[in-house]
Amino acid sequence: MLWREKDEDKEHAMLKTLSIEQYKGFYQTQTVVFAIPDGTKNGSGLTLIVGPNNTGKTTIIESLLITTEKKFKESERHSSISPVIKITNHSGTTSEFTNVVNGSVIQNVGQPHDIKFELLPSRRFWAHEFRGATDFPSFVSDSSGPDVRKLDSFNLGPLLRTILLDADARGRFDEILKRLMPHFTSWTIDTNDAGADYIKYKTQQTYHQSNMLGDGVISLFRIAAHLVHDQVSTFIIDEPELSLHPTAQKRLAQLLSELSKHKQVIVCTHSPYFANWEDFTNGSKVIRLNKHKDVQCTVSSLDNTKDYGSFIATSTAEYQRPQLIDTTAKEILFSDRILFVEGQEDVGLFRRWSRDNGVQLNFEIFGYGVGGEQNMKLFLELAQDLNIERVGALYDQNSTSFPADELNYPSYKLLRHTAEDIRDKKDPSGVITRSGLFTSDGVIKPASQAEFSSLVNTYINYFSA
Repeated sequence: MLWREKDEDKEHAMLKTLSIEQYKGFYQTQTVVFAIPDGTKNGSGLTLIVGPNNTGKTTIIESLLITTEKKFKESERHSSISPVIKITNHSGTTSEFTNVVNGSVIQNVGQPHDIKFELLPSRRFWAHEFRGATDFPSFVSDSSGPDVRKLDSFNLGPLLRTILLDADARGRFDEILKRLMPHFTSWTIDTNDAGADYIKYKTQQTYHQSNMLGDGVISLFRIAAHLVHDQVSTFIIDEPELSLHPTAQKRLAQLLSELSKHKQVIVCTHSPYFANWEDFTNGSKVIRLNKHKDVQCTVSSLDNTKDYGSFIATSTAEYQRPQLIDTTAKEILFSDRILFVEGQEDVGLFRRWSRDNGVQLNFEIFGYGVGGEQNMKLFLELAQDLNIERVGALYDQNSTSFPADELNYPSYKLLRHTAEDIRDKKDPSGVITRSGLFTSDGVIKPASQAEFSSLVNTYINYFSA
């Protein structure tokens, strides 16, 4: 069994919420609600944290690992207002960390939350050779906790030695590596003539030494080694995609989805490959961080009980239109300027017109369209819940959804063009049944050129503000 569920796992405290106030980029209280595994569905315990660079992902990790052994540096606090970090476990116990007399000393005015974390930082350096130590210096939070930005190489050797000597752990470790790297066959620890230990890794063709491994393979070894470590209930993985080919990212994402059935997995990522809509339907949390006016970090989240959640659940099984929420569509989680259009031909005509007319678009067009104007409101609400500040939408002239959508989303730029459709539509006999801005062959009509140019420029100006 790849992921063991031990009886004590059910007793380990897990995260329920984290709130941050007046600490680093966070000013007014911002709260993250984490997914808790239900033991039955893949993805149920997965929390995905996304957002542009410098919006607070590292601060969230540091806040989860806060202890009274650390300090609030002067540059991390705001004026005379005390920072407050609250961590609540799934049993309701809350630890509240703040400072003393507006200084650097941290105190916990709540209760010990008893949550053990294991951190896989984005800086996953490790020593290619190792000596001596037999104890694994785990990242499990204890006293002072790890430095999230620490650049020192990590001695992976002791953990790998422990795994090598444990038949069960080694079996699961090897299975993880085989799923992530199909060419992998076996590995061991060897010692060179200078007395230094190193990892010897075998593929179907040859052996490789650890000092010759690429960064992606090194990263997968380290991730796999942590994931078979059973002493924690909550894993934090920062940027698992680093140095990984997209295929490896997708394999790793599937593994983490399976793990989160029983363990709490928190992933901070910039890659759409780790966003799985089936996980979202199963209860995973999608958290987006933003930085309002490039000053204040904010926390937003999606809600799978809303109408767009039902649409996503239905669309994952939609074989006729699988493009609606594919990898391209998932890029909305990372977008800061996005335009919604009705269908995939709208996307193609927008891009071709822009190319042919030498116009550089400063916004992204959502996926392959929303699948019809009746779905616009679903994606507008999804964008609003992600707190994407700049969003546009383009409707056909006769759209019945436009008036209500325009009323409900006044801060977004919703426009209608003057044609019945984006391009001409013909019946089998060749008679035009719906007149468009473009011909049925996708060529802009001379009479529509000025209007379409004006629409594009309106969006460009809107997204430039």
